[in-house]
Order: sequence, then structure tokens, then C-alpha cells
Amino acid sequence: MNKKTRATGSCRVPDLLAEPLPTAARPVRSRMKKLESHSRELKSEIARLECTIAASPILIEEKRLASRDTLPPLRRTAAIQGRRPSKLPQAQRRAQHRARMSKLVELLVVFGLLAAALSWMNQHFRW
Repeated sequence: MNKKTRATGSCRVPDLLAEPLPTAARPVRSRMKKLESHSRELKSEIARLECTIAASPILIEEKRLASRDTLPPLRRTAAIQGRRPSKLPQAQRRAQHRARMSKLVELLVVFGLLAAALSWMNQHFRW
């Protein structure tokens, strides 16, 4: 089971330098130099990352402007012809719906006229 543990002391280089330690517990000079150089490396890395983060909007805008006048990559014509658009614009859907409904009305009128003509012929010729 994970248990929370408290830090026993500070591990920063300035804190180590500020408080006097007994001679037996005093860190070795080479260790201190190593800690100081590591601290300088971390500070330079942090500064580099901060500069990169601050410059990222400018870099994104430059990349967008550089690619603005370029054409998209050409796609194969077979892939374009074989693919149907999954959704049509609303105006095209309405036009298709109107065309289907007009065909249906036309079909109903034709069948109605045929039925009327047959019933009139049946009355006239008494089949």
C-alpha cells in the first residue's frame, strides 16, 4: 500500500550552502561542484524550454503562412470517382425529395386516369 512520506529536509544547493554542517556531515567538494553544474544545466534547459514555448505561436503562424499558397497533394482519380459523399447539402436533399414527390404524384395521376378510363369504358360497353 502506498503511504505518504514527508520530506526530511531541503535538497537545494543554496540551502546546503547556507546552513553550517559539522565537518563529518559536510558534503564533499566534488559533490558540491557536481550539484552546482547540474543546477546550471537545469536552469539553461528551463530557459531554453521557456523560449521555445514563448516562440511557438510565432512559429505556428509562420508555418501556416508558408503553407498557404501550396496545393494539397493530388489524390488518385479512381479513389475520387469510387467514393460517394456521405452527406449531401440540404438544398440538394430538398431538390431530390421534391423530384421524388413529383414523380409519385405523376404516377398516382396516371393510375387514377387509367382507373377512371377503365370504369367509364366498363359503364359504356357493359363488360
